[in-house]
Amino acid sequence: MSRTMPHEVTPTAVWIAALELLARQAGAGSSSEDLHQRLVAVGRQLTGFDFCAVLLPDESGTQLLIRAWAGLDTFYVEQINTRNPLTLGSTARESPSSRAYTSGVSVWVSDITQHADFTQWSGPARAQGYRTLLAVPLRAGDQIVGTFNCYNREVIAPDPQLRHLVEALTDFASAALEITRLRQAETGRMNQLEALNEELRDRQARDERSQELHRRLTDVALTDSDLAHLANESAQMVGAGFLKIVDDSGFVLAQAGSDSVEDLTPEVSNSAVVLLHGEVAARIEAFGATLDPDMAARALEHAATVCALLLLRDRTAAEAEARFRDDLIGDLCSGDPERRAAARQRALRANLLVDEVQVVVMKDQSEGSATKVDNSPLGRRMRSISSRRPRLVCGRLGDYWVALWPTSEGAEDIAATLTHGAIGSQVHAVVAPAGGSEDLARAFRMARGALELGGSQAPLVRTIEDLGVVGLLLQLEDHRVVASFSDRVLGALRQSDLERSTDLILTLRTYLANDCRADVSAQKLFVHKNTVSQRLRRIEKLTGLSLASPSDVLQFSAALAADDIRAASDPSATERWSAPRP
Repeated sequence: MSRTMPHEVTPTAVWIAALELLARQAGAGSSSEDLHQRLVAVGRQLTGFDFCAVLLPDESGTQLLIRAWAGLDTFYVEQINTRNPLTLGSTARESPSSRAYTSGVSVWVSDITQHADFTQWSGPARAQGYRTLLAVPLRAGDQIVGTFNCYNREVIAPDPQLRHLVEALTDFASAALEITRLRQAETGRMNQLEALNEELRDRQARDERSQELHRRLTDVALTDSDLAHLANESAQMVGAGFLKIVDDSGFVLAQAGSDSVEDLTPEVSNSAVVLLHGEVAARIEAFGATLDPDMAARALEHAATVCALLLLRDRTAAEAEARFRDDLIGDLCSGDPERRAAARQRALRANLLVDEVQVVVMKDQSEGSATKVDNSPLGRRMRSISSRRPRLVCGRLGDYWVALWPTSEGAEDIAATLTHGAIGSQVHAVVAPAGGSEDLARAFRMARGALELGGSQAPLVRTIEDLGVVGLLLQLEDHRVVASFSDRVLGALRQSDLERSTDLILTLRTYLANDCRADVSAQKLFVHKNTVSQRLRRIEKLTGLSLASPSDVLQFSAALAADDIRAASDPSATERWSAPRP
């Protein structure tokens, strides 16, 4: 049977000094963990118990775990926390510490060996060597947050005075812990407020910076500025080493900074899309920007808005200019003398070159829809040419681009000017001389006919003289004479082809195009050589001309060229006669 030992109480002065130390620590802003550790040290010193510990619930709230201790063995702490945890919320086999925590009332166990419900923890207790246990609720405000446990090797009988002192110590510690919690909460709120203030200051600085960027870009929009000015301003604002504005086809509209981006880090780039009428009209790309990424993105968004305004302004002006020039070309090349005269006066008032010119008719075989024609390489080149000095009249007339070029420049000069714009290989042009502004309509018809007949061949720019017999026939003012000559020579062949499907005109074209070689012509026509010979004899019989005679061959060639001219000028006029050409 165990013997109850008297317990000596620590003098009051020592208690007061220890509590003052605990209070100073709470006032100094110590953490809860530090106060827990100080509590168990002071509690062991003041109460005279051999061991002290602070037990707190785990995150799930189902177990009490030893979080701070004085005198206890680490192995014992590990056994309790991991192997024999003190469960909460279960009335069966509830530990004294659990009862103190759930009930809020101190629990004193004089001798654990005599306690029926303590058998689960008796093994670790004997290993640690304690017999008496006092568990006091540890509070924080109105809530119980844990327990303060005191353990002793010798059996101590319940002592109301000692219990009261331990509870007072625990209450004092609870107050200190509450002060610490409030101080930590206040510090957290102060830190949060400071972070919010810093965020507000940063946001204010960003807004001020954004307003400055907006003001600078608004000045660009409101003044008589262009895309080059916008590119320079944008590059300076974001600190970009290189910035460019490109349209939807990749054509560079403006750029600022270095001519190359090879020395810049590819990853360090920002871009903004320029929308016009809901469609992507251009893109602003900045490389090596030193401005904060968020501010750089905001600046480029502002720049994209201004760019859209500038593009809309330029596009509106360009469309008005294009309509003016298209109408001018249409009137100058019309068959109405009054329209031509009025158009000439408008051109002179606009300081456009309209006298002593030659007509250049151009066509890009790769051009698609009409909405994309003006943005094609040839369309951009025409806009560039129209701004040169002297100012040229350039515009669209139907499916063709037409320019009135100075007579002082030859075909090679014109080709050099066109190719300077890096236009595609499918662009071809024909130059026709004009005797004056009243002769522009005839020159246009000649150049257009030549372009349809043979202008799509090399070189890029051809003259009427380059087309030989075709060019000569095109210069005849009365095309009815040309058509009559063609009917006189080829009429019988057309009639035969129409009635008998003999393909005589096709055979004649192929034969003359292949240097009068029947074998090559047969391969081109996918027929036997004898068939070609029979057709040639039929041609000679129907026309009364001989393919062995150079003069008769010339008549055949001229008649076919005249037929082509008539088809080019009015396809419906020869539709009933024309056979497919190879």
